[in-house]
Amino acid sequence: MLPISSSPLKFIRRVRAFGNIYDYCRIILLIMKTKLLTILIASNLGCAPAFASPDFWADDDKFSLSTGFDHRSGKYDTAGTSGMLSIPATGEYENGHWMIRVKAPNALVPVTSGAASGMRLVSTGITPDIQSALDDAVAAATYNLFSGSSSKTGIDLTGKVRLNSAVTGTSAQNDYAAQADAYQSYHKFTALGSLGYRFSGKPTGINIDKVLYGSFGGAYQLDEKLHGGVDLNLSQNSALTGEGQREISAYVSRKINKNFKAKGYVLRNFSNGSPDRSLGAKVYYGF
Repeated sequence: MLPISSSPLKFIRRVRAFGNIYDYCRIILLIMKTKLLTILIASNLGCAPAFASPDFWADDDKFSLSTGFDHRSGKYDTAGTSGMLSIPATGEYENGHWMIRVKAPNALVPVTSGAASGMRLVSTGITPDIQSALDDAVAAATYNLFSGSSSKTGIDLTGKVRLNSAVTGTSAQNDYAAQADAYQSYHKFTALGSLGYRFSGKPTGINIDKVLYGSFGGAYQLDEKLHGGVDLNLSQNSALTGEGQREISAYVSRKINKNFKAKGYVLRNFSNGSPDRSLGAKVYYGF
């Protein structure tokens, strides 16, 4: 099994970058089948030993799965308070400069009564049925455009698509986004920043604008297995009226062993129409 990367910087890039887990399994199976087919062809050409050697399999292919929980709560610009619990599942495949991530859609379970569900279209006037709410699937592909000496400096480019499955009874379309991330390490501290542009799908009768968003923050490596960080995220409002998103998050990540890594985080939002606070944890397993 391939271990999860021991580099906190690589792990931070994966978390910031962001379908179906089944699609990831298909990718891995396709890679395995391709290599096996290459060996079978090579055997007929008399050069199978070269392709069947350990070096042939010792490439940069990495695959990991993660799951956990996320609890968000807030008034969403109403008089009442709502709470929502989700259990996301994400698959990730990395090879060379490329990284692909897919978050499977998962149910959003209301845990407290009050206002309508705190989903991303609340600010546009859509009120989904929280009894059948489904969080969106997200697929993202990231390319490492530049890496400096010892990977202390880098630039990543990411393309995302959000498959709009959360709002039942509407004709909402998919969202698309392009994002650039930059990072610079100074000994144990890493400064990070991102800038992106999202093209939101427009449900019938709802006006949704394009959104410019960004973030900046930093992470500090406490020891070989433990690091933490803080991020400030800013975004325009996708609705034509209302304020944009302003939130700050803090997280701690610990490497348990060569395959397992755990992360916990808290988030505080300072804008209306979004969750006031979030709390969550994830566990990652690398193959």
